[in-house]
Amino acid sequence: MSEAYERDPFLLAYVKWHYGQGLREFFGVAGNFLWFVFHFFSFKLLLKTLLAPWKRLGENYEGGLDLKAFASSLVINTLMRAVGFVTKVLVLSVGLVSYVLTLIFSFFIFVIWILAPVILLGSILLSVAFFII
Repeated sequence: MSEAYERDPFLLAYVKWHYGQGLREFFGVAGNFLWFVFHFFSFKLLLKTLLAPWKRLGENYEGGLDLKAFASSLVINTLMRAVGFVTKVLVLSVGLVSYVLTLIFSFFIFVIWILAPVILLGSILLSVAFFII
């Protein structure tokens, strides 16, 4: 703890830190985790290129009246776009599940953080009561 808390009694300084600076740091860490998951799965890029071919694979149609070359190019390009769409949807799904799980985990840690001093104090009182009785 910093010098600002040194003037206060220990318990008061701890409570100030726990519900002040500690909570700010917790939200910073939780935000960093959410930022990481969002950028790790590249949500923005995947949504922007959802219908683009997989790894830019495809056939170039040279033009002319060659129906065989046109059909071949059409099938290959459609297939590569379908593969890209399915792959990107799967990655987006895994990313969304990861983001939601990170959000839920952060919420549970937040609840534990808020209740930690109360739980600690209750545990100490119960243990003292156990030894007195």
